[in-house]
Amino acid sequence: MMAEMEQAAQFPVIESEVDGHVLSLYASGTACKAALLRVISEAQKALRLFYYTFSDDDVGREIVDALLAARRRGVSVTLMVDGFGSSDTPDSLFQDAVAAGVIVCRFLPRWGRQYLLRNHQKMAIADDNVALIGGVNIAQPYFSHHADIDGWHDLMLRVDGPAAGRLAGYHKALTRWTQAENSGIRTLLRLLGRRSDRRGAIRWLFGGPFRRASPLTRGLRRDIAAAKNLDMVQAYFAPNWAMLRRIGQIARRGGRARIITAAKSDNQTTIAAARHCYRRLLRNGVEVAEYRPQMLHMKLIAVDDAVYIGSANFDMRSLYINAEIMLRIEDAAFAGKVRDFIVAHLPDCELITRESHRAHSGWFTRLRWLFGYFLVSIVDFNVTRRFGFVRD
Repeated sequence: MMAEMEQAAQFPVIESEVDGHVLSLYASGTACKAALLRVISEAQKALRLFYYTFSDDDVGREIVDALLAARRRGVSVTLMVDGFGSSDTPDSLFQDAVAAGVIVCRFLPRWGRQYLLRNHQKMAIADDNVALIGGVNIAQPYFSHHADIDGWHDLMLRVDGPAAGRLAGYHKALTRWTQAENSGIRTLLRLLGRRSDRRGAIRWLFGGPFRRASPLTRGLRRDIAAAKNLDMVQAYFAPNWAMLRRIGQIARRGGRARIITAAKSDNQTTIAAARHCYRRLLRNGVEVAEYRPQMLHMKLIAVDDAVYIGSANFDMRSLYINAEIMLRIEDAAFAGKVRDFIVAHLPDCELITRESHRAHSGWFTRLRWLFGYFLVSIVDFNVTRRFGFVRD
């Protein structure tokens, strides 16, 4: 009840029906935790989860206890965590759950060309008909009160309907890939490609280290290139110049583009990288703002009548390297509600204008921003790609 009251006071739950699906969008930390615990507690047959980060803290232990309770009432439970994002999480956190029959495994590619591959996805699926996705990891800062300045501001989307079953099929296949001794990157890429939806109002789009662009990146390119209206809330924003040009062309041809990025983060280099992009965006008429109250971790895009929600940042690693998941929802009414949600963030943002950006960008600051962009978008991207993921 308290979680729902807080959510109503800050960011009300967004609910919509789209193509036979019921969608519920949560943005309060406590409401997100309540939504996840509800999905786990209501499961009757199967639970399938994947999280990039699963911390050994109060929240992590609470979720493990909920999974253990589900297992004890006869629910089959499979939990996967990423080997990088959860590298500090001890196996002891899961030992009671494993003893009760919960399947726990780590997405940890073998040493060599695959080693830098990260699975950045977050999902929980119950009974193949309910899915919960977004950017939220299992760690206390993601489920904090909105007034906690050390917390992460993010969201979760609950999806009730057939799309949850398709995601469950992907999770099953990914579990098999993770458990196999000699899993190859080509096999993973085929999985990501085949499980991406090519049509429909509700589409799962997966990203990964494809030789060319992934289904996710291709979808974003097409939608942004044709867009009349674009709104983004992005924790990490550092795309390549081609993508920045596509965004700038929206305003130049008479449309409107608005981007909210992070003023606070656990990584100042990513903020510097984003600020390096502002000059080009502002020059082309793109509206830019920075969210101030908390560290921003949201990955949300509304482009015309389509909405993208999931795990992917708008940077080179998420667009071209990481295994990512985004749900593309094409519905004018839902897109309108999401735009209202994005606009509701503006009172807590600092608007960046060409004048204010110029006033805060002396030569040393611009050099620092350039160095941040160089590290995030060029060095990390090229070093990782050079491992040759697609050559199995």
